[in-house]
Amino acid sequence: MLKLLMILPLVLGFAANAFTQPSPDGKCAENSNGLYYRQKTLQKFEDILKASVPLYSSSPHIRSSLIGGFFIVDLIQPSNRFISNIPKSRESENCITFDDGHIYHFSPSFFDISESHIAFLKNGDLEVFESVNCEYQNDNLSKALTYANEFLKNDERKNEALVRLNNYRRYAHYRTVDGYRVTCNYDKEIPQNSDKLYSRESVLDQFADVLRGSLAENTKEQYSWWFSIEEGRSSGFFVWDLTEPSNKQTSLLERVEFKNDHVYHFAFIDAPFSFSNIAVLEDGKLKLFRTINCARKGETLQDAVIYLDRKLQKEKNKNAILDRVKNYRDFGVYVAYQGLSTPQCNFVKPTSSKGIVQR
Repeated sequence: MLKLLMILPLVLGFAANAFTQPSPDGKCAENSNGLYYRQKTLQKFEDILKASVPLYSSSPHIRSSLIGGFFIVDLIQPSNRFISNIPKSRESENCITFDDGHIYHFSPSFFDISESHIAFLKNGDLEVFESVNCEYQNDNLSKALTYANEFLKNDERKNEALVRLNNYRRYAHYRTVDGYRVTCNYDKEIPQNSDKLYSRESVLDQFADVLRGSLAENTKEQYSWWFSIEEGRSSGFFVWDLTEPSNKQTSLLERVEFKNDHVYHFAFIDAPFSFSNIAVLEDGKLKLFRTINCARKGETLQDAVIYLDRKLQKEKNKNAILDRVKNYRDFGVYVAYQGLSTPQCNFVKPTSSKGIVQR
């Protein structure tokens, strides 16, 4: 792995600087909060990564290559971000603002060493939870969430910020060649799905394909990378079992179980793209009702209800399951994105398929 990481920058080329600081031509205004000078704060973030991620610290090529560097994303306002090593023509996009009361996810960009750090800014100081996605680290997501609950106790943005923190790997900017396991967890055993008819990774991959496939062509290139799978968990979308509601993944602390004859609701967590889909698991296959909350774009809720009314005739909990299906949006988590808090069905590519079955 180390040899691969050292060779990649030689193949792809690298920049001279550790990160690309927005130039005066980028027209970045001074940071609005005088407690945080942008350039010095950016340097603090990268210094923390150098100290906590040995491979990032020891390889200047990784820090400066086209696949390397680091990113910072504001979990209060995700469009507020910094991504190193972007082309000069886009430097004005890097005018990140640092402010009290905000929470930031930051990490090396190269996926294999993307150890996620969470920073809370208060009174000019940074409280940092390091490498929260790494099993060996004492800091973890649970501790960061406990801290966040107190940190945001009087903040009206608390609920949405906690959803984003629970799904922090969605709010990122990773670069990779062919690796999809993070080095710090490379030897970790991922729990297998309890029902051997289904591979958790395979079902999640199919769900991700459905979400990517639902996007209109003019939005697909920009947003399709959000739907990803990492170590048996979805990143950026939730999965909720409508047959057994306690079985779900709405956070990176959870893994969903896929069980035969169960009914699932899945959608993207960012509200503008939360196109709801119903999946029924049938003897190793998936029967899908897609984008049911977007009129004339896919199947309808009624399609799913009629199908399940017949399928569940002998199910003792039939009425309860159908009731949850009819109220499917109650079984999900959604957050505003770029000021939008409702699904934007104009982003959906219409489909003429009905109840597709995928292997």
